[in-house]
Amino acid sequence: LVMFIYSIFGMSNFAYVRKESGIDDIFNFETFGNSIICLFEITTSAGWDGLLNPILNSAPPDCDPHLENPGSHVKGDCGNPSMGICFFCSYIIVSFLIVVNMYIAIILENFNVATEER
Repeated sequence: LVMFIYSIFGMSNFAYVRKESGIDDIFNFETFGNSIICLFEITTSAGWDGLLNPILNSAPPDCDPHLENPGSHVKGDCGNPSMGICFFCSYIIVSFLIVVNMYIAIILENFNVATEER
């Protein structure tokens, strides 16, 4: 559920960010599937800074705020630094809390099974 919500939020805010650094044809927020892939990459904490870098670009020469995006009324390929930082930090905190709790739950469950077998 958390990944679903963050994926939709990422698609609505970062779909047209310029492809550079960690954002490419596979790792981007253009489609739901690609957003989920990006969130898996962030969850594993492998290369999430490469995804954040293009989102921090907010002005030329790093991006073009007047670029026409075909099939959309959204103009430009610039990111939103404050939104990007809030998005990444909140997702990292929430996902790590969930992953750590699931890891502890698995350990406790296995411990309970092992003690019941005695």
